Amino acid sequence: DKPVASRCQSPSSTPWTNAAYDRQRLILQNAGIRMQASITDLSKARAGELSEYLKSPNRRLNYARQIATWAVNAGVDGVDLDMENFAFNDGRETWEATRPRWIKFIEVLGQELRKNNLTLSATVPGGWNTNVPDTGYWVYAWGEIIDNVDRLIIMAYDFSWSSPGPIGPNDWARRVAQRAIVDVGQANAGKVWIGSPQYGRNWVRRDASGWMTVGSCPSGWAPVSPFNTIASPDAAINLAKSQGKTPQWAATPSEYSYRYQASAAGTVAGNSVSCTVRRQVWFADTRSALARAQLVPELGIGGIAVWSFGSVQSDFYPRLAAFGRSIAPAPVSVAVKASNRVAYGRMINVEVTTTSSKGPAAGSTATLLWAAGGTGPATAQASGAIEIATKTLNNSGATTFRVEGEKTGRFWVRVSGDEGHSAAESSAVRTRVTWRVQPAQRTYTSKVSTQAQIAANVLPAREGVTVRLQRLTDDGWRTNRTVTTDAQGRAVANVRIVNPRTVTYRFVVPAADGLALGRTGKVTLTVTR
Repeated sequence: DKPVASRCQSPSSTPWTNAAYDRQRLILQNAGIRMQASITDLSKARAGELSEYLKSPNRRLNYARQIATWAVNAGVDGVDLDMENFAFNDGRETWEATRPRWIKFIEVLGQELRKNNLTLSATVPGGWNTNVPDTGYWVYAWGEIIDNVDRLIIMAYDFSWSSPGPIGPNDWARRVAQRAIVDVGQANAGKVWIGSPQYGRNWVRRDASGWMTVGSCPSGWAPVSPFNTIASPDAAINLAKSQGKTPQWAATPSEYSYRYQASAAGTVAGNSVSCTVRRQVWFADTRSALARAQLVPELGIGGIAVWSFGSVQSDFYPRLAAFGRSIAPAPVSVAVKASNRVAYGRMINVEVTTTSSKGPAAGSTATLLWAAGGTGPATAQASGAIEIATKTLNNSGATTFRVEGEKTGRFWVRVSGDEGHSAAESSAVRTRVTWRVQPAQRTYTSKVSTQAQIAANVLPAREGVTVRLQRLTDDGWRTNRTVTTDAQGRAVANVRIVNPRTVTYRFVVPAADGLALGRTGKVTLTVTR
């Protein structure tokens, strides 16, 4: 397919959709990549219009609903707002009025998108976000909108504008991210994404005397533009090669620069004049993006946002993906062993171990969950499992829970995540809890033709529990009679033997009320004359 143009994709009522776009969107979404549609208003000709429009609550709501409808119809996963006129064209004197309108619009748009399970991002200029009018783009109210956005994407580039300098120096980006965390709160640091440039600029240099020309150039000469944007790092590298220059890495800003001489278009007294000038190039590349990505684990922010993906180098995705995997929490495997069968009231041992590519999840919190029954849905949540205990995993990423057996059920162990490990849940393990049946005595004696009483105690102690007295015969165990327990859980059976002998019995309680079958060991009755 031909590339999708960076403009409204269709003149229809869903401006983000056309056939080519849909094919590309589905390819990405099927690969697990979420797609957001972007809205921007960077046009000097429309300065002030959006702020005035958002003044009305009805207009805010109608616009929010329209955006949500577009997003649903286009099949995207969310919306990104890139409203730059506020900062660059409306004028700082409008910010006091615009700020509350922007906050309220973000609130209502977030609500409309969440109704449709869609996300909302706000892309905002970098800089200090304070309420001091001459510092930073405080009109965007980072702290006030953070609860209603899923991402706050900060454009930490275009740092140098009127004179040569780095595009988005890493030391400055760190300060911007740190300030953002102060504004939005540490709990929201994961919503902060910091921009990373993938382009360059080529400036005409100047000093205190003026533009730095070489050789003969008329007095009063000025370039048509103080700089030219270089679309990609590869274009900047190719330009350096054509001039016989080697870009030099600057560690603090984490960008490259070089200088050279070339002709530049300019004017003198309104007339077009070209002169040879001294130029300087700054650009950011894959290495720069990797340096920017270091801020993610360092500050605990959500990630980096790249401008633009269309200009990255061939090694960009493999190297950034490798770095992402190195800092991403490792998937954790949680293994659980539990007693297969215990009698009511006895202790169940649930042993937990964890493994991952980054080692066991030492220090993580392990939560033991339980659901009644021996079968059901595979996950704890789907089974309606309840939390019954928590422990901290030891240095080996292991622990053992001891739980009193009350009913047959299944156990899961859920392990919390940390910087090095992802949260995880074990498979279910089942423990059968049996009725606890204990003979009052192991041996009895009686005389022939005399009624003898033999008894057993059943736990849990309940009245009316069915108990079978079974006798051992040549053909195996046969039920001799059935009795029920009293309120104390005691079962008593009367037997009469007419010939001298030793008879072997046992008491059996069938499975019921969430408890598996339970039985005593052998009980003997010796009958004499």
